[in-house]
Amino acid sequence: MLMLMLNFKGRSLLVVTMEKDNLDRMKKADPITLESTLAGGLLPPPLHPENFSVLFAYEEDDVELYRRAKGNVGELIRWLERGRTWKEGVDGKKNAFNMPKERP
Repeated sequence: MLMLMLNFKGRSLLVVTMEKDNLDRMKKADPITLESTLAGGLLPPPLHPENFSVLFAYEEDDVELYRRAKGNVGELIRWLERGRTWKEGVDGKKNAFNMPKERP
């Protein structure tokens, strides 16, 4: 699992990317708990809890995922969102979190 906490422009975004082994584990009713650093885990608290969003993604290609994670964070998020669709009433407000499009 790749987990990133991003803080920018008065907002905090937690990006959680599940990998195949994480999903296989969860299919067996073996949940994954994200513990805060204060509780001994790896999850840093958001700097802006009043403006906090969570992006859950799934990626089977872990080699590509970690290769991209070493680069530009914005490009990583755009790549993780490459198939995004908005579901009214499920995903919140459309563009509540908006990653700018790639530059030409």
